[in-house]
This record gives sequence, C-alpha cells and structure tokens, in this order.
Amino acid sequence: MNSLDWDLIRSFIAVARHGSLSAAARNLGVSQPTLSRNIQALERSTRLNLFRRTTQGLSLTESGQSLMQTANEMDNSADQFLRQASGLSEEPRGTVRISANDIVGFYLLPPALKALRDTHPGLQLEIVINNKPSNLNKREADIALRMFRPGQPDLVARRLPDLSLGFFAHQDYLLQRGEPEDIDQFLQHNIIGMDDNLDFIEGGRQMGYKFTPQNFVLRTDSLLTQIQLARSGAGIVASHLGMAQHWTDLKRILEWIPLPALEFWLVCHKDVQYNHQIATVMRFLGEWFQTNPYQHAMV
Repeated sequence: MNSLDWDLIRSFIAVARHGSLSAAARNLGVSQPTLSRNIQALERSTRLNLFRRTTQGLSLTESGQSLMQTANEMDNSADQFLRQASGLSEEPRGTVRISANDIVGFYLLPPALKALRDTHPGLQLEIVINNKPSNLNKREADIALRMFRPGQPDLVARRLPDLSLGFFAHQDYLLQRGEPEDIDQFLQHNIIGMDDNLDFIEGGRQMGYKFTPQNFVLRTDSLLTQIQLARSGAGIVASHLGMAQHWTDLKRILEWIPLPALEFWLVCHKDVQYNHQIATVMRFLGEWFQTNPYQHAMV
C-alpha cells in the first residue's frame, strides 16, 4: 500500500461518524452502493477489517478505532486547506507600499500600477520614490524594485531583465562641442553625474577609469533632472537605452565605453511574502516587467 485515495478515507470517516451507510451517503452526497464500494476498497488496500456489521448498523473495530484519530486529523487539515485556499482566491484588498528609484517610478511604474488597479480594484497602492534603497526590514516599504542584487538572507527576490545603459547627448550639444573619440576628450566635455551618490565614480573605477566629482560639471542625485539636463543640451548623460531610444533629440555616443547593464530585481521581506495582497502585487509586477521592462514605458 503506497497511497490511498482521499475519497476512500472521507468515506471511512463519514461511516464511522454516522454509523450507517445510508446516513453517511446522504452526508457525502453519494449513492449508498458507491460508499459501500469505497469502504470495501479501503479495507482491501489496508488489509484491515475496519467495521463490524450488525443489524444495528456499522461500528468501528479496534483497527478502525486506531485509524480514526489520524483520519480526523487529516479531515481537519483538509478543512483548513480549503479555508486557506478560499481566502487566497478572494479579491485582494488593502494597502501595498512600493519603493522604486525615480526612473522606474516615473517612467515604468505608472502604466503597470494602472493595469494592476484595473485588475485588482480592491488594492490601494503607495509609491515611495527614493534613489536610496528602502529598508524592507524596517517596513519602509512592502515591495522594492532595485537596481542591484539583494544581499540580505531575509529578503525574497525575483530577478527581472537587466537594464542596458549608454551615453547620450543632445544633437545641438554635439554640433557645438563635437563627439568625444577617447577618454581624454570625454573628460573635457560637460559630463552630468551624481552629487552625494558615488555609484558612477565607483562604476568607473571598476572599469579602470579614475573619475572624481570634479569631472562632473553638473551634479545631481535626481536621475530625472540628469535626463532633462541632457535633453536641454547641457551635456552628456548615462541613461537607459530602452528609454533614450525614444527621445529623438538625444543621440547615443561613446559606444566604445562598454557600460555594464543594471540588474533589475523585485524584492520583498520573507515575512510578508505570503500576505495575499503583497503576493498579488509581486506576481503582477514580476509578470509585467519580465519580458520587456520598457514595453509600456511613458517616455
């Protein structure tokens, strides 16, 4: 005996509780012959005589009594399973707080969240725009969209497609200043970079370039402002290929500098991963961004 049909065990429980085939059959909504066949099949499978058959009905044998406690536990577990599944199938309601940097929050998230609310109108969404990662351990957000691999063991993460980067400048800027052909010429240009955030300098160091804050004549930690500075003709910016290709006023340059792509991750804390509304949002955003994160971008 390697396995048993749950219907056979349900039949056993019903007959034991009601003491007759007819009453148990009515309770289960099956015919009496079907129930009788189930009991016979269970006794063949277990090689046990489970019921005494008398003119007064059916009563458990010692073997049947020994199995009844376990059968009741299985029945209770099945009821709990159904209650939990019923709860999970209900329309998600409540508030979910989502953290993202300003690029993702401004260009990528709005159409995704509109579609999410169309599908699940019971959800209320809070969007935290911050270019520094929200602390999920301190519940600054329920879900985060991040540009780096999560390192904490208590986080649950799904990797999304990497986001390719490139250098861009306005056509008018290039007509005035020309396109740099090597790193020395590049450093003579108006380069747009970070202020307090040193990610760009660190990234350059890993590629073998020694940048300092003074190499960037325009510095801001606002990625949106960086883009608008470039689109106004103020200088050269590093940005997302998937969005910049839609801005016809910008031209991609410096393709000989191989910028590493940004990793894109969807993250939540392991303690909330089974929360119904958070799991719903995680699943929806994961599917939305999985194929092409820029497919519906508002550029």
